[in-house]
Amino acid sequence: MSAASFYNQNAIAERSAARQESLPKRRQQRERSAERWEEMARAAEETERRTAINEAQKRARELS
Repeated sequence: MSAASFYNQNAIAERSAARQESLPKRRQQRERSAERWEEMARAAEETERRTAINEAQKRARELS
């Protein structure tokens, strides 16, 4: 499982818990938590994308 997948799963879990939360402040806290998990997932996806590009460039250099 990639880091981005892990973070996205946590965001989904927090959003689900927020929908079930009866206390407004706890609901808001869980929503903020979900937003943070989503931010981390986006950052991890970008890192994974850059890593793939760097590895492809490295292989291309090795083959030339």
